[in-house]
Amino acid sequence: MISAAFIGPGTVTTAASAGALFHLDLLWAVAFSTAACIVLQEVSARLAIVSGLTMGKALIQKHGSRRGQWLNFLLGGPVILGCAAYEAGNILGGVSGLQLLTAAPASWLTVILTLVVLVVLWTERRQAIGWLMTFLVALMGVAFFALAAGRPYSISEYLFHSFVPRIPHGAELLTLGLVGTTIVPYNVFLGSGVSKGQTVPLMRIGLTISVVIGGLITTAILLAGTAVNSFSSFAELADSLEGALGPIGAMALGLGLFAAGFSSAITSPYAASIIASSVFSWSKAGQRYVWAAVLLSGFLVGISGVKPIPVILLVQALNGLVLPLLTAFLILLINDRQIIPVEQRPSHFYNGVLLLIFSAVLIMGLHSIDKSVSAWFALDQGHYEQMVLITLGLTGYLGYQLVRQKPVRTS
Repeated sequence: MISAAFIGPGTVTTAASAGALFHLDLLWAVAFSTAACIVLQEVSARLAIVSGLTMGKALIQKHGSRRGQWLNFLLGGPVILGCAAYEAGNILGGVSGLQLLTAAPASWLTVILTLVVLVVLWTERRQAIGWLMTFLVALMGVAFFALAAGRPYSISEYLFHSFVPRIPHGAELLTLGLVGTTIVPYNVFLGSGVSKGQTVPLMRIGLTISVVIGGLITTAILLAGTAVNSFSSFAELADSLEGALGPIGAMALGLGLFAAGFSSAITSPYAASIIASSVFSWSKAGQRYVWAAVLLSGFLVGISGVKPIPVILLVQALNGLVLPLLTAFLILLINDRQIIPVEQRPSHFYNGVLLLIFSAVLIMGLHSIDKSVSAWFALDQGHYEQMVLITLGLTGYLGYQLVRQKPVRTS
């Protein structure tokens, strides 16, 4: 489930574009976002396992009932809206993959894919869903690794570009996109939700393996993108890959894109239901209403062909704000001595890593807000200096709050 949530049509688009335009130069962004996703999901899952509290209940315990409820609404509401806003893209991404393999009409494929997702979610058989996700991740892995296998790069080049940050001119948006398509709010909640009933060591092993697999598939997509000179549509990418790699290129892209879209079409509503449970403490019936609403909204937008750009821009701005807020509250909660025993609190080094991740997601969130507001009001973008100053100030304030909490553990 974690690996499947990692890779969606947006990931395919962003990583393929990064490879086509900048080759291996942005590989480090994939490595960073993969590591950051592991850390944030580990903190979220550890909070749930060690405290026995959902994030919603932990916020209420720390901040009181009234303020805690407002925080739950602030964090959970926009994330559920985000799941609904992007569900159409997940469904249409899966359909786009099928269209590279078959001549069936898009409308029929959209209906069929949505019905299959509905059946999978309605069964609520978590183990069966897990096995289905395993199959889809394996399918994605085989398809995209087949595309990446023939790229003429050495191990030393992979290692260099994975660990040496470099943002070429014009790559700023794609760099943020690679991080943003990996570290998304619902992935953080998903890690907590699927870790219930596990021990902390077992959870860490499972999350690390799952996220690393997702990171490797994203890397393979980026490598596949280096085989072409441009990327403006999946059909164009398929033609270019077929010219570069033969018929297997277009077929592998179709299979991988279908698996990415179909798996994300399942995990997005499922994650929304987990948020309804962990943040709002809704019953099973309420959770079913949530995932059904997310799936229905995605289907209606997808089948109608309508492009709800204003709504998507608003949701992007909200999620750009929520992710750094979610990260900040996770950092404070995992260091709270009234919620987490001393032996399970992060070390000073780990807290430093968390603050670095907070800075990254904050500047990414500020950019998302700037982009959405500027597009909405037709304003100029590119306020990078202001974003950096705000990021440094808020990171320093969060660090000060950690010092005030005086975490005891030092190793």
